Amino acid sequence: MSYQREGVLAVGSGPILISLTKAWYESGESKITVYVTNKQPTDAGEFKKLLEQALPGDPEASLDILVTTGDGKENWEAIVRSFSFILYVSQHGDLEELQKLQAACIAEKKPLLPAMGLRGLGIAGPLIHPDSDGRWESAWRRVHSSVFPNDRGTQALSEIAASVLSNLIVYEWNKVVSGKNEADCNNQCYILDPLTLEGSWHPFLPHPIVSGHEPVRTVTELELALETNQEPADTEAWFSYFSGLTSAVSGIFHKWEEDELNQLPLSQCLVQPADPLSEGPTQLLPVIVRGGLTHLEARWESGLAGLEAYIERMKPLLVSGLASYRPEDIRIGAGGSLAEAVGRGLIASLTEELSNRILHDELVVSRMEYTRIEDTHCRFYLNALSILEGEPLIAVGEPIFGLPAAWVRSGASWYGSVGLGLTHALRQSLQKALMKTEEALISSVNWNDHKPQKVSISACHPVWHASWLQSAVHSLKQHRKRLEIIDLRCESFLKEGPVGIFGVRLREEESP
Repeated sequence: MSYQREGVLAVGSGPILISLTKAWYESGESKITVYVTNKQPTDAGEFKKLLEQALPGDPEASLDILVTTGDGKENWEAIVRSFSFILYVSQHGDLEELQKLQAACIAEKKPLLPAMGLRGLGIAGPLIHPDSDGRWESAWRRVHSSVFPNDRGTQALSEIAASVLSNLIVYEWNKVVSGKNEADCNNQCYILDPLTLEGSWHPFLPHPIVSGHEPVRTVTELELALETNQEPADTEAWFSYFSGLTSAVSGIFHKWEEDELNQLPLSQCLVQPADPLSEGPTQLLPVIVRGGLTHLEARWESGLAGLEAYIERMKPLLVSGLASYRPEDIRIGAGGSLAEAVGRGLIASLTEELSNRILHDELVVSRMEYTRIEDTHCRFYLNALSILEGEPLIAVGEPIFGLPAAWVRSGASWYGSVGLGLTHALRQSLQKALMKTEEALISSVNWNDHKPQKVSISACHPVWHASWLQSAVHSLKQHRKRLEIIDLRCESFLKEGPVGIFGVRLREEESP
């Protein structure tokens, strides 16, 4: 999109508006109009001095000054209508004024580039124009609250910090209108520490509450879909994808890293998603830790868990348009294939059912004796538990709608899981025992009188093959349960990435 160099309006008040005007002339530009609001005292004599200093080097230099009436009822649409580009500056970060000006600029199809002091920092950008999703509110809802210092309050920007921001937006304006270089202010905001004068650009994604989101839809013909979506995500692709979502300033994930977690006997990785329902700046959701046999496996598991937590917060908003769906009935699953995403959502539903049964009924298990263990994960986990706490007891619980539940006693606690198959269930329970997952443990069980079940723990790779899920769906049907799927890829980064995310609901089959 091209813009005219003529007809630029600078809006603001106080020293930062004078600083912007100075930066304008120092950049070699000649003509500008300033609209002085009443938010901060502004020395009109300083404008006159700046023009007098500019005229010897540029006889065409001019400065038109417009002043607010002071009643706080500016007709912003009328004010910006005759200009081609709007610059806005504020020493104290008047968000209400910016939002009114932004609305007028969008209505009049005028580009707007803001810079301001806010909560002890300087913020410039993003460029706002009618054809872009880069609204100020999106940036504000994406920037993490942890970025802002707690000890600076509402202090105004220093003169030098105001000068840095002023020069920055004039420089960015020049890149936008010239089209010679890609402007950094597109879908990015610049955050400046006014004390150290260090700063950088930070990309942000359009926020669904501000820019809207794709409507979610129910998935039909699941079995056919499973047959055509079996390819797992490429390692390099998903690692790059999750890395791109991670930023301590403006990311979907605040952190996605090993940090200082113990990496033995399990590799571990943590993720901390940002809360998409925060009004801005965004608060952070609790840290989630996931483990795996390898570092890559732990990274993958934590990345999926982070996306699931992010969408879990969005769930009430997303499913509000679906008749007969209640958010509390839907479980979230993410994965590199449809089978993995739906499978994880199904396991979440079954795990909740298992928890409810334990809460209301005594846990009855049957001792399990394994004749051999072919699954690499289970063998490693068992050996690790045996070394750390002695050989664990392994038991089988009552199936959940035909799907197996495995239990492991390690130390004084029992850890249980439901799986698509016995190996899958046992693998999860062993991992929970190694990680001491508190929500999975109970202190005692009741043994039934059956003879110990002798089983072979077969290899289980890949866990999320479509055939496993198809078998699970068949078991559910035999127990008069129907699996309903909702496509929750509501944002562009979810639709375009290598990871899918779906909602799962278990319902009773209707009587014929």
